[in-house]
Amino acid sequence: MCAWIGRIGHELGAEPSLTGEREPIAVFAMAGIVEGSISKLEGRLSDGLSEAARVHIRTGSRDGSPGDRLAFDLGEVFAVAAPPRPPSPYRVARRQHAFDIEAGPYRVHGVAHLPLGADPARYVASAPRRWLPLTDCTVSSGDNEWAIEVVIVNLDHASRERLAYQAPPFG
Repeated sequence: MCAWIGRIGHELGAEPSLTGEREPIAVFAMAGIVEGSISKLEGRLSDGLSEAARVHIRTGSRDGSPGDRLAFDLGEVFAVAAPPRPPSPYRVARRQHAFDIEAGPYRVHGVAHLPLGADPARYVASAPRRWLPLTDCTVSSGDNEWAIEVVIVNLDHASRERLAYQAPPFG
């Protein structure tokens, strides 16, 4: 069982994982992008973000030793980038939908994997969770652009006018 399930408002990454493992993470905030690591979760990071109030990361230093511990209020985080996970044995069929989302100073283009039959615009507008995982992403801000496999966007910061769903090609 995941350590964070049922603990709404807890602080993600504040406790070490059961195995002591860490995984890379990047936090996209107003002040910029902070890269570091977080205690490895047994479940999905998007679920952990939906249940947490804050995320704690450890930055790395140039010599490879552990760096500073930083905490971010998730209400002030626009997106999080994390490494892809292997498919879950409990995975269900999903349909892929391309989205362009503007969250704060960041524009994210990626693919959402939504339940079959879900209306993409309605699903995102009424999603019970505020974090939307996207794959095969391009993130841009100003003149900078990054290709990132997985980005989890905070929909509380998504500009609804700039939330653009791209219909899949038919034929």
